[in-house]
Amino acid sequence: MLKQPVDVNLWTEFHKYFTAFVVEDIRKSLQSNIEVGTIILTTVGIECLSGYFVGQETERKHFVNFMQVFMPPYAKYADDVYACIRNGLAHDYVIKENSATNVTFVFQRNHGEPHLIPTPMSSNVIYLNREDYANDFLVAQHDYFEKVENDQTLWDNAIKRLKSQRGFLTVRPLSQLVTPTTGVSYPGTVANSSATSLSTGTSSKPQGSV
Repeated sequence: MLKQPVDVNLWTEFHKYFTAFVVEDIRKSLQSNIEVGTIILTTVGIECLSGYFVGQETERKHFVNFMQVFMPPYAKYADDVYACIRNGLAHDYVIKENSATNVTFVFQRNHGEPHLIPTPMSSNVIYLNREDYANDFLVAQHDYFEKVENDQTLWDNAIKRLKSQRGFLTVRPLSQLVTPTTGVSYPGTVANSSATSLSTGTSSKPQGSV
C-alpha cells in the first residue's frame, strides 16, 4: 500500500482521539447505564466514520452504506436508524417515524432483550436494544480501522476526508493553543492545561490546511 508518512502520522493521531472521545465515551456510557445518551453517542459515531468510509462529508446514503457494510444485522433498518434516530433522537430528542417506510423504534436496555425485531403492537415498530446497538458499533469501528490499514481505497478515502474536513477533536496543553490566521498552518488546539488529560478539546487541523 502507498501511504505518505505525514498521512500515517495524522491518521494515527485521529485514531487515538477517536478512541479517547468516541469509543471510550460509549464504553463509559454503557458502564454507567446511561439510557438515551448511549444511543445518541453511538449514532454520532456511526455518522462520523461514514464520512471517512466514503471520503467526503456524510450524507444519508453514506450512513446507510456504512451500516450495511460494517453492521450487517442492521442492513434492513439502516435507513430507518438514520431517519428515526439520527434525524430524530440525536437532533430533537424524539424518535421519529421514517416517512418512507412508516417504521419507528422502541428502545430496550440490556443484552438478551429483544433487538431488531418487530414489537407485538406493530410490524412497523421495531425493538432497538441500547446495549447491543452500542457494542455492535464498537466492533464495527474496530473492524473499520483495521480494514483501512490494509485497503488502499479505504485508506485514500479516509485521508481525503481527514484533509477536507480540516479538523478533529483533540486535547493538547494550553501552551500549544494557536490562534488561526489565514494562510498559516498550525497543528490544532485545545483548551486544557494538562498535557495528559483527555477531558476536553477543540479541533486539530491537518498540516497544510488553512
